[in-house]
Amino acid sequence: MNVHEGIREVFEQASTHDDGETTMSHETARRATIRDVAAAAGVSAQTVSRVINGSTHVNPGTRAQVTRSIAELGYTPDVAAQNLARLKRSSSLGSTS
Repeated sequence: MNVHEGIREVFEQASTHDDGETTMSHETARRATIRDVAAAAGVSAQTVSRVINGSTHVNPGTRAQVTRSIAELGYTPDVAAQNLARLKRSSSLGSTS
């Protein structure tokens, strides 16, 4: 599972409840961060990242709590931040003489 599939899966699970209603709202004054989700779920930001990225190394109960917190806070990933992190991981800028 790649990162985008993991994110899509988490948001599909988070956005629909048993009654079919969606709770992904953007009524908050500022955008929720991964740290906000972590605090609401009672886990670390790294655990939230693992859930979003589809890691299998997360307890199912913890995954459910993080998913609920994502839905309650209306968290959406910051694409610019993801791209910046990906750029930093993929290459080092420099010159050789």
